[in-house]
Amino acid sequence: MDYYAGLDVSMNETHICVVERDGSVVLEAKASSTPEAIAAVLETAPACEKIVLETGRMAPMLFHGLAARGLAHLARTGFFKPVHVKSLPAHAVRALIIARKKLVGQRVTLENQIRGLAVVFGVRLPRGLSPRFTEQVIQAS
Repeated sequence: MDYYAGLDVSMNETHICVVERDGSVVLEAKASSTPEAIAAVLETAPACEKIVLETGRMAPMLFHGLAARGLAHLARTGFFKPVHVKSLPAHAVRALIIARKKLVGQRVTLENQIRGLAVVFGVRLPRGLSPRFTEQVIQAS
């Protein structure tokens, strides 16, 4: 017999539903949203052919609109689109890129703020962070 599981994931807990090919429910449970807790619940169920996982920024809205049983039925009928999950190193690189972008933006904002404050006193500072910028800021103070 084929079994299918649906996992409705939220920040704190995950609703788990396992159904047979004919749609009858084999298991409905809740677990903490950790891999160990979810694996422990799934070990009590028969081996599943497919598992459908729902998560993301829309989770709060989807949580009220979808139930784990509905996701399990999606797995059973095959009415879903598999997606690629990025590796952890890819997530780490993306986090570094975003952090760098944020730091560069803050530096530019700070330079512009200093430039704007200095112009009130008649000091015109050059654009960009350079030794000349630093020298002029020190001379103006």
